[in-house]
Amino acid sequence: MDEHVELALPADPGAAVTARSAVTERLCPPLVGQVLEDVRLLVTELITNSLRHADLRPGDRVLVRAGVSDDRVRVEVHDPGRNGAPEPRAPGGKGGGYGLYLLELIAQRWGVERDGGTLVWFELPAGSSR
Repeated sequence: MDEHVELALPADPGAAVTARSAVTERLCPPLVGQVLEDVRLLVTELITNSLRHADLRPGDRVLVRAGVSDDRVRVEVHDPGRNGAPEPRAPGGKGGGYGLYLLELIAQRWGVERDGGTLVWFELPAGSSR
């Protein structure tokens, strides 16, 4: 990837803010406009999902890799994933459910890989609109 950022964050409540800030600072420019806002939102949602649903333990890390290459931006969030594979659920239930729902709505492509933890990734066009 031409422009990229890699982070290993402690599994604490500040991880989403730290990831969002680092990705924003490093990838702006070349990302601007709605794409940058979409990346900010989805990074926050995926980190929050890791913190809430991955059964993280003290000392665990959440890994974030984000980059822009050619005409796309790709973001990956990896955690130890001890609580099973992520499953989309209807939003608005008990306190959430919007993470993978928003991912489905906004991302051009996304997926989940389960090998040594859980990796959730997404891609967006790097242009200024969806």
